[in-house]
Amino acid sequence: MKDTLAPETIVYKEWLQVQEKSRVTKQKYIRDVDQFIGFLQRDPSAITKLDVFAYKDYLISKYKPSSVNSYLISLNNYFTFLKRDDLRAKTLKIQRKTSLNNVLTESEYTSLLDTALARKKLRLYYLIRVLASSGIRIGELQYITAEVLKTGKTEVIGKEKIREIIIPKNLCLALREYCRERNIQKVIFHGRDPGIMLDKAWIWRDMKQLAKHAGVPEEKVHAHNFRHYFARSYLAHYHDIVELADILGHNSIETTRIYTRTSRQEKQERIDAMNL
Repeated sequence: MKDTLAPETIVYKEWLQVQEKSRVTKQKYIRDVDQFIGFLQRDPSAITKLDVFAYKDYLISKYKPSSVNSYLISLNNYFTFLKRDDLRAKTLKIQRKTSLNNVLTESEYTSLLDTALARKKLRLYYLIRVLASSGIRIGELQYITAEVLKTGKTEVIGKEKIREIIIPKNLCLALREYCRERNIQKVIFHGRDPGIMLDKAWIWRDMKQLAKHAGVPEEKVHAHNFRHYFARSYLAHYHDIVELADILGHNSIETTRIYTRTSRQEKQERIDAMNL
């Protein structure tokens, strides 16, 4: 990242280098703080709580609550760096959702796979199967290589933990044949460079096109929703939320509890079935 930042954030950038944050997180913190300083339009060394309140009001007028909180978290990290905890801003309280929205149904998932096969989109077909059969994040597809198919297992190194990814045996067998036919020896879902994963924009675009042809709402067809599909399916089969948290790489079971919630459609069906 080039140093096209406000001078006031350069030292902050250097401070962030020694923090145990991901590269993307550090870039976001720097970008958000630079925006705040731009909003002030004056020397940031004289920041007051009124400035923070004014900026928070500006964020609320422009962004969704979740985005507002994201900006405030970045700002609070900056205040920690300045040793100015008196400037820290409270995040907005967001009512906890009681439903999972846009949940893929089994029939919709099957329709997507059938349509991908019918349209000879084999790479997309197997990509979706891997996401939905293992619960991995889209960025972790880079770890799914031809070598991994020999054992069906690989490890992902996260910020705080190492977790094992397991690919079902029947899917491994199918993928081995897929790789053999296409002479794939490194990353299975690669772009032009056989050692680098497909661009996420390509995946997003092709999934949207597939959704249209399969008659599945576009808002349901995104990479992370297949992770949701895996999690819900796992809980339906085994009812073990602790093990699911471990598989998904969650640090807290509270994060995993989202998958215990029903969708709005499921709530509707259950209430209708009561026939009161």
